[in-house]
Amino acid sequence: MEEESHRHPSSKSHWFEPAAALLMAVSSLCTAWCSYQNSRWSGRSGNEATRADKLARQVASQHLEARQIEAIQTRMWMEAMDAKIDNDEPLERFYITRFTEELKPAYEKWVALNPFDDPSAPPHPFVAGIYVPRFNDETRTASVESEAAEKASNASGHVASSYLSNTVLLATVLFFAGTAGKFHQRRVKVWSLTFAIALFSYAVVRTLLLPIA
Repeated sequence: MEEESHRHPSSKSHWFEPAAALLMAVSSLCTAWCSYQNSRWSGRSGNEATRADKLARQVASQHLEARQIEAIQTRMWMEAMDAKIDNDEPLERFYITRFTEELKPAYEKWVALNPFDDPSAPPHPFVAGIYVPRFNDETRTASVESEAAEKASNASGHVASSYLSNTVLLATVLFFAGTAGKFHQRRVKVWSLTFAIALFSYAVVRTLLLPIA
């Protein structure tokens, strides 16, 4: 009779150890997958961040160079205007023929507005709509690409952190599934394994909703 009562509880829990072992095995595989995805997405985030920084430095460098060129062109235009005021046509022509590709069309548009007689005309050609700084299109394109790369880096970093948090959840599953069998009370064992299964299900659902690198 005592032997039958000893077999009775064990027969009820014959599923416990296989279930715990299976849960631990699957959790281990999922943990490895999440760790791998975290590494991939972290690398992608780092690459996009590096690209965004490179483009931002390019924008800053081109902006500075464009301002330096504009300062030189402004000086040349002022010298040409001084020569015009002094009626020194050869000197005026000397400077005008040496206007750069940015200043020459801007100067022609400005002269067409008759600035010497029309007080409503711009006082100089270095105004928006007339003068286009060097690297203007390149700087605008690089700035847009830099912002896009920064957003992509942040998005990839968010995915990487989500995979990392799933790795932590799955490690918790492994802990509870591994220690559940060490408890003496059957109720504690069942609740420990049940919690591990529920946490595993939550982690799996979160993982399935994430993109794959």
